[in-house]
Amino acid sequence: MMKMMILAPRRRDLSHAEFRRYVTEVHGPLVQSVPEVARVIRRYHYNFPIHGATDTAFHHPSASHLDIVTQGWFDSRAAQLENMREPRYLEIVRPDEARFADTANAVMHYTAEHSVVEGPATGIKVFYFRRRRAGLSRAEFQMQWKARAPEVLGSNPAFGRVASRYVQNHTLPESDHPGGSSDKFFDVIDELFIHAPGALAALGDDRGAIARMAACEGELLDASRTRALVTETIVNIR
Repeated sequence: MMKMMILAPRRRDLSHAEFRRYVTEVHGPLVQSVPEVARVIRRYHYNFPIHGATDTAFHHPSASHLDIVTQGWFDSRAAQLENMREPRYLEIVRPDEARFADTANAVMHYTAEHSVVEGPATGIKVFYFRRRRAGLSRAEFQMQWKARAPEVLGSNPAFGRVASRYVQNHTLPESDHPGGSSDKFFDVIDELFIHAPGALAALGDDRGAIARMAACEGELLDASRTRALVTETIVNIR
């Protein structure tokens, strides 16, 4: 299974409310209305930023330039690319994207989803967008992050009270993700499923756990690139 993730800002002439309404009430139903497009999408979710919610656990800067993280699950990258070549996708769905999104500044990631901590999905999640430090290959960074981040998070006594699930989305290798070496892409996009936006602050109460996470990030990440986004999930295709 391949997971497509599109990070996009809204068109500047739309308010946040207008943007969200258009995506959920117009674009989402439009995608579902084209059978040859919808039938190969296994799941399709929209994640919208929650106004005023920030990373109160680790205090990473907000990805304030983003207004949506769209997620689509496909059997393979080839299936997704074939879907985007469908004549009725190009005729009906593709033109509609420019009616709500700043498509010139949208960035698509092809990822492999790794469920690190199993549990129920909640409607609230935090995305952490992470880029490796210089000197590490994408594969090296992903291998180390997959092993070490869960240990650090699991050492925080508040983790089980705050989060129900933890997923890492690893950007595919360059052979499957042309142009992926560009620094506009991230190497890992973490998803932390939480019970409520306000609960996140409890992770910051254990200063030792926060210091351990900062040390791990310092060793593996270009920390200046890490951004966080607290979102609400809207399911279009389950």
